[in-house]
Amino acid sequence: MSKYGMSFSRDWLYDSESIAIKVEGCVWGNVDDGEDMGCMEGSSEDGATMWYQMANCKRAQVAYSVYASSSGSTSCSKSDWEETFVTTYGVAEFAYTMGSYGYYSPLTEDDVGDLPLCEEDGNGYYMGVGCSSDGKFTLDLYTDQYCLQYYDTYQELDDLNSAMQSLSNCYNCYDAYVDEDASYSLCAYLFPESGSCSAMDSPVCKTNSFVSSQGSSSTSHIINSPLSSSGQLSFMNKLKYGGGSAMLVASAAMFVGILFANRRKRRAMLHRKFRSGGKSSRRSKSRSKRHRSGRGSTDDHAREVKNGVLT
Repeated sequence: MSKYGMSFSRDWLYDSESIAIKVEGCVWGNVDDGEDMGCMEGSSEDGATMWYQMANCKRAQVAYSVYASSSGSTSCSKSDWEETFVTTYGVAEFAYTMGSYGYYSPLTEDDVGDLPLCEEDGNGYYMGVGCSSDGKFTLDLYTDQYCLQYYDTYQELDDLNSAMQSLSNCYNCYDAYVDEDASYSLCAYLFPESGSCSAMDSPVCKTNSFVSSQGSSSTSHIINSPLSSSGQLSFMNKLKYGGGSAMLVASAAMFVGILFANRRKRRAMLHRKFRSGGKSSRRSKSRSKRHRSGRGSTDDHAREVKNGVLT
């Protein structure tokens, strides 16, 4: 299921007179492929980073639910709920979008401008924004330079969490009576920077009927935070990585098997060639002996005839 496939179920984006959002909390999720947020991308130069860490750059993201109404303004009631999204460009980009295109937004880029993306703390660790187990934004310590291996929580980000709390009360994203064109509203800038998020991805997300029927939202490939409390991968991730490792081992075993099978085949062909060559050589020698023997008999007979004539 792709991002474009998901869009077929979002008629409310174009038919609604009012759209609002409610921030649900922090989700440790994947970063958009086009974003450079301090993760290693190419190969493990230091030899200490797992392959899935190189392929999947993860940072603290913002999960928010969308409510829409086709008649009048929405109050973010349960009947108006459409879908839960999660950002893919990080907290800083979400704050910038809210401050630039929202009306009197309680969150702007000034609230996150001083937060480190992934920086050394001077004590042998790296510091960056993370997520707590209850969906709060925290400042965490990591053991690796890409801020993927969680070590401990340094502090909770009270000011940021307070601003996010204000956005959880139903914040207007689009109003047909105020915004001349939905293409220039906050929604038009916010939604393209987000992917669908379901309860299978994070407890702070909700699942609509479309996402549920598809099994999971693969649009943004959100993964439960390995930083919440135990710092370990979730069961689903362990299963996924275990399956990938098993397939890799199976492929290697198959390659080795084919290699040895080809070697045995080549050996058998060489043995047959040598045996065939030996038989041909013996047959040639036998013909040569018979030819020499026949020729000798003919010469003897000729000498006898010659002697008889002379006598």
